[in-house]
Amino acid sequence: MNSGQDPRPKRSRDRITKELFRLLDSHPFSTITVKMLTDGAAVNRSTFYAHFTDKYDLMNQIVDDHMRLLMEAIRIQGTGAPAAPSLDRVSRYFERLFIHIEQHEQFYRTMLLNGPVKTFISRFLDTLKENYQRVFEAHTVTETQLVDRDLLLNYVIGGQLGLLISWLRNGRPYSAAYMADQLSRMIVFGTVKSIGFPEQST
Repeated sequence: MNSGQDPRPKRSRDRITKELFRLLDSHPFSTITVKMLTDGAAVNRSTFYAHFTDKYDLMNQIVDDHMRLLMEAIRIQGTGAPAAPSLDRVSRYFERLFIHIEQHEQFYRTMLLNGPVKTFISRFLDTLKENYQRVFEAHTVTETQLVDRDLLLNYVIGGQLGLLISWLRNGRPYSAAYMADQLSRMIVFGTVKSIGFPEQST
């Protein structure tokens, strides 16, 4: 007898999750019922309720899992003396972000473009912001800041969100590496220099 873990519960969860996102392609989340989920996933109601309290618990667990995976993918390790990050280092960070989005495209396309859960974007931005705050606290020197740190964080992550949404909406016309390189240049060089305005002489 196989002493390993029974794979059936995971298969059931996966079928229910897959069915939820299939339904979200054509139905608002508010109209999806447990019966629709169990019928489409070919599981009975008792199996559904063995895993989830209701459809909201199902969605919350899916979001929790993806935010954990996102943080694992983009977590910045190590601290050190304050220093300007190199273009290469910033690009590697953003490439991990874009690769993560690419690997979980169905989830992010649904959540960012269809907006079935209104609180998701705030949750997504908070996850990005938490990572940046660790870096800012470890590496920035308050005396040399030119703008309010919190406003800068909101500006940076808001711009990234817009770029990610555009990338997904247009069918990912550029590779993750290209997107990471372009975003890194925007971050490291700043808006004015990136757009090509001539530098002002002092």
